[in-house]
Amino acid sequence: MAILDIVKKALLIPLTESYADDELSTHISSCKAYLTSCGIDPTYINDESNPMVSTVIIIYVKTFFGFKNDGSAKELPKTFDMLVGQIALTKGAEENVS
Repeated sequence: MAILDIVKKALLIPLTESYADDELSTHISSCKAYLTSCGIDPTYINDESNPMVSTVIIIYVKTFFGFKNDGSAKELPKTFDMLVGQIALTKGAEENVS
């Protein structure tokens, strides 16, 4: 399943609806760019079957999707930072670092 579909399911948006696809795709791309800037292997980030990366993307998109430009800022949950830190420790390597 494509990451856009995974995100839509997480947001309870029917897969047949496309009204939010552009905004969701922008947030997905922004999250992937952020993960790349953290030093995480882009191959790992783009593996859409990876549950750790899809979870980070879902958290990111849920935080910013439908953001109203009213001056109120949303903060990413602490779980986002924890998961990004865990992925960055391994740089996306499939090995145990403990």
